[in-house]
Amino acid sequence: MIINQEELRERYRKYLERGKQIYVAKVTGINVAILSKFKTGKFKELYPHIAEKLDQFLSENE
Repeated sequence: MIINQEELRERYRKYLERGKQIYVAKVTGINVAILSKFKTGKFKELYPHIAEKLDQFLSENE
């Protein structure tokens, strides 16, 4: 499955309006620094396996 990274970034930003980045990192196992850089656009794309974890988390928590 190909994940649209820009759409994923927007979904993540929207989640952070009500949730905490540190919680996402803890639950998904994704490093908080990676999440932060992805959120701000410093990382244009996540590795596919990381994007998949974030996508799954957001799907379960939207």
